[in-house]
Amino acid sequence: MSTNSHCCVTIDPLKLTDSEEIIRAAITFSPLLPPLGYTLDNTSERLEISYLSRALGWSDPRGLYGYTKNSEYKDLYAYFDYGDKSSPVNELVTNAFKMYGLGGVQERPTWGNIRGSVVITRMEPDLGFSPNLAYNPNLTIEEMYQTLVFFRDSKDCAYDIAIRRDSVRFMKNRGSLFLARGKNAFYNAPNGSRTYTEIVRDMRQCNKCNKSQSIVGELRRCTVCKVTLYCSKECQKADWRRHKIECRALQVT
Repeated sequence: MSTNSHCCVTIDPLKLTDSEEIIRAAITFSPLLPPLGYTLDNTSERLEISYLSRALGWSDPRGLYGYTKNSEYKDLYAYFDYGDKSSPVNELVTNAFKMYGLGGVQERPTWGNIRGSVVITRMEPDLGFSPNLAYNPNLTIEEMYQTLVFFRDSKDCAYDIAIRRDSVRFMKNRGSLFLARGKNAFYNAPNGSRTYTEIVRDMRQCNKCNKSQSIVGELRRCTVCKVTLYCSKECQKADWRRHKIECRALQVT
């Protein structure tokens, strides 16, 4: 096992206003999952809930799906004690995981706040919707820190980000259904819907890093040609040597 990554992390209660030092210190690797005597290949949610209840004294362990900062699929599963009504609210984690219903149910989140610590593992991609995505079971402190900060600082809430990523993933893998219905098609799910035009817009990619708008948020146009899209000033600057010739041509047209 690498000392820099692990298949399970815990995150102690954090406030939205906590400093980088406090946030990083609250994220630690944990031996809790998979349960003792089991592996990632033969564990299950039922086993994990039972084990966490015994090991941590939780009265009502529940799970939530989530996304890491740069993931195209729901790659996190966070356990917390839904029965805990007295521990400090874990504001930063609540903010990042308020995407779906309890147990990963595809519905609007109405479960309130996460209190106390959370236990997080990596989910495998659903091969039916994400057949070409790689799976790495291990998490890093840096990845979890960047994820919490991303959702804290985003102008969009976690729910909106999740439905954008869900709909783009559906379009990539089931796009023929949309094409058959034309541009009036809708992505419909229990937790919301999106139009064909909205999804296509979020599939646009940064000209440098190739990350889609559904991942990085609203793309910005090159400040010179006003055509080419970038996710950040850093990507635009890094791509300038290659883009500058194309940029001049785009200005002419």
